[in-house]
Amino acid sequence: MSSSAEKSTLYQLVANEIAEDIQNGIYGSGQKVPSVRKLSKQRSVSISTVTQAYALLEDQGFLIARPQAGYYVREGANEPLSPPPMSPGGEPSICSKSDMIQHMLAHCNRSDMVNLGAAIPDLHFIPAKALQTYIQKVTRFNSREVFSYQFTPGHEPLRTQIAQRMRYSNVRCTSDDIIITNGCSEALNIALRATTKAGDIVAVESPCYYGFYQLADVLGLKLIEIPTDPVEGIGFEALKLALQQWDVKAVALTCRHSNPTGASIPLFKQKQIYQLCKVYDVPIIEDDIYGDLGFEGEKNHTMKALDVDGRVIYCSSFSKTIAPGLRVGWTIPGRYRDELEWLQTFNTFSAASISQFALHAYLEGGHYDRHLRTVRAAYQENLNNFKQLIKCNFPDGTLISEPRGGFILWVCLPENVRVVELQEKALHEGVTIVPGAVFSGTDHFQNYLRISCAVPWNEDVKNAIRLLGRMACEMAQE
Repeated sequence: MSSSAEKSTLYQLVANEIAEDIQNGIYGSGQKVPSVRKLSKQRSVSISTVTQAYALLEDQGFLIARPQAGYYVREGANEPLSPPPMSPGGEPSICSKSDMIQHMLAHCNRSDMVNLGAAIPDLHFIPAKALQTYIQKVTRFNSREVFSYQFTPGHEPLRTQIAQRMRYSNVRCTSDDIIITNGCSEALNIALRATTKAGDIVAVESPCYYGFYQLADVLGLKLIEIPTDPVEGIGFEALKLALQQWDVKAVALTCRHSNPTGASIPLFKQKQIYQLCKVYDVPIIEDDIYGDLGFEGEKNHTMKALDVDGRVIYCSSFSKTIAPGLRVGWTIPGRYRDELEWLQTFNTFSAASISQFALHAYLEGGHYDRHLRTVRAAYQENLNNFKQLIKCNFPDGTLISEPRGGFILWVCLPENVRVVELQEKALHEGVTIVPGAVFSGTDHFQNYLRISCAVPWNEDVKNAIRLLGRMACEMAQE
């Protein structure tokens, strides 16, 4: 490690320790923290290191500098965060958010915009060099295979690698149980098509990943939104009531780091939901696309690990962990394997052969776990930075989710802040966000927004958050 990298790590360590002291109440709101010189002596670090640490804490909203007086804890910096409330849910309905989603996606890849909207990892978090190396190798040494089709169920060595990795989630399966798909979206698509027909009802979380609304619209399905807690996920009693009252044909949920709330369903509740669906003989479609991004020490589980009768159709991909453009996902469909394999065969045959071969080589080379350790730590630090800056710049009463994995935040603003209007104002200033309205067929989330933290933490991003805060405060006062 270079000396500059060591120095960077040291000042961040000092900043993290002071931030922890502030959050634990050792330094209260408005209280002065040790001077630069005093802290330098206390920690046996250079004055430059402390200066950088305090500058970082000022950027994050923990401290405020007073000329000729030193650094003080910013008012409210050590107040605990409060997550958004549990959602109210809704009745079965057909809903399309195509226009809003197209409007959002049209701007998310523009290089002149600060993308806090679409949940797409920035190139900064993608192992581009390693992937380039393996793509070059497989095209050179496996050209016959990579330039031909890899028919359903997909490249067998890749499926073997995935089966091995699923053991980390307590899912015991073989390569024969897995179907490679064009990202997680195709896996969800064929899972819905295998378990439902036009006019059927599917129970989903509220808020729910907007892609489900688009799939349901295309397939002619009705979605019933189940009240969902932003910490512990979909409500069991509400789901039970929905299954009693409606002829629900499938339940779609995320057990680990749901999009957009970041919620993770505790194991005891997963067991309740699984048994409930078993009683009503309803299949479960599990979207686990953020599952590998749990933070250090996070103990969470997949519904698929509980599956003893094949009713759970597990769906995931490498889009959020390695690279979205590779378009490689997979499903473990259980009892629905034949239907999904047939649908996938006549839908797209399989994912791109080059991507499958390159990913197999990448996984086999042992790179994935090292990469995950790096991005998990980076995303956790980013989430903390974003939360603190949002808390200090957004209107009073703003509620912020506290996910234990992934890289997205679910933010609830005061009720009179219309986030669709905030989105338009932000676009004119070069910032993209996603309004909460796209995650529901109801009107419950008009004052919510989702923020993606999979971007480098730099001045442009900090200024974008401050800008959003100023505009939101102005709207809150109208």
